[in-house]
Amino acid sequence: LSQFLTDHEGGSGLFNFVIKTIDAFFDNDLLHTTKTFMANAKGSFGLCITSSLDANRQLCFAARGQTMSFAFYPEAGLICHGSEQAAVKAGMNFKLPGTKMDKSRHDVDNDVVRLDLDDLGGEICLLDWGRQRYKNPAVSKPNRNTVKHALMRGKVDVFLLQESKTTTQNSKIFHRMTLLTRNSLIKPLREDSQD
Repeated sequence: LSQFLTDHEGGSGLFNFVIKTIDAFFDNDLLHTTKTFMANAKGSFGLCITSSLDANRQLCFAARGQTMSFAFYPEAGLICHGSEQAAVKAGMNFKLPGTKMDKSRHDVDNDVVRLDLDDLGGEICLLDWGRQRYKNPAVSKPNRNTVKHALMRGKVDVFLLQESKTTTQNSKIFHRMTLLTRNSLIKPLREDSQD
């Protein structure tokens, strides 16, 4: 390293470059990168973003002018996402071996719920299921003040970022969710037709 510290600045230029490069590598995680992209993007879209560095623990979603919904199925350990609200009901018809989708139980932790992102104001959602397995934080330093919401019996953390400063969402995530089980207004998808 001493060979690089011989310039007229005593190597401080190179040192600062290395520090900035390392900071940029660690600070530009999935959430921060999506936030930066959305701040500079034009148009309307719904996005699902992943990275080879975090594919084993995270997915990031963004919506602006395009709906984006999630359904959380705690009994099945399943999360469905799609650009149509009805599409995320697909898990209601799906039976996994060893699980039961008992719609009569009154345990809210087992209820299937839907979360719709704010497509009018723009919103980013990070889903992280690695908290129990990995010791490093789910989000980098620039976004550590983002509120973390635990779902799926605490197995999945949800981080939400609003783009718009004019629209606000309720800080309690459960006030934004739609109950899919034990809801007489929500019907499972129909069986496939033979057409």
